[in-house]
Amino acid sequence: MGPSQKLKDRYVSRLSELIRQGVSLPIVQKSEITGGNYLTRETYTKQYTVVSWPEFVEWGTSCITILEQLVPLKSVHRNTVEKFGSLGNEPEKLQFGISFLKSIKADLESGFLDDLVLQIESEVTADYLGQAESLLSEGGSEQISYVAAAVLAGVVLEKSLRTICANLDPPELVVNDKGTRLGMNALIEALKKRQIFNELHAKQLRAWADVRNSAAHGRTEEFDKDQVKLMIAGVNAFVSSHLR
Repeated sequence: MGPSQKLKDRYVSRLSELIRQGVSLPIVQKSEITGGNYLTRETYTKQYTVVSWPEFVEWGTSCITILEQLVPLKSVHRNTVEKFGSLGNEPEKLQFGISFLKSIKADLESGFLDDLVLQIESEVTADYLGQAESLLSEGGSEQISYVAAAVLAGVVLEKSLRTICANLDPPELVVNDKGTRLGMNALIEALKKRQIFNELHAKQLRAWADVRNSAAHGRTEEFDKDQVKLMIAGVNAFVSSHLR
């Protein structure tokens, strides 16, 4: 199970928890004076029920927090999310909120809220690796072909590492204190510490990062075509295991 699926499962679990909390919110009786008889000093009141206000506010705030993260800005559900904070504490409004959470949870479980950017990224990744494989097979023994293939595979690896970092909860930082992008080795070390993979796997990732760096800086004597071939296959397996 990759980081994206783990994060998705946590969101589903949190939505389920909020649904249960909403169902169990206390309902209280209220009375309101609607008028009176001046002569007899009799007052007229009406009885009604509301959801206990403190608990309702706390629940609603938690709902907004997760909905803001889950529902894309261009989603048809976004307008409802924007209005969620203005819901009154009448029982029927609570039921609406609970039903909306159930709907979002069902869409999430069915994959309808999966990040479109990740879907596009997956297609681009497959395209880059396909180009790298083509360069390797069509270029014969020409050095320029397998050097370019190594660079492409390195681009895919680095982008995949950054995506994994972004998908973690909490996300792993991909820049340093000065806002400079972290290099691949730093990303690999950070993800190893988060136990996304072990040291043996990290060692292989560092080796691929070294091939990419050598190719990008023209140090072609430091790697060969066979190493690039193994790198492409390995990066493809890594992406399939952690992001697809």
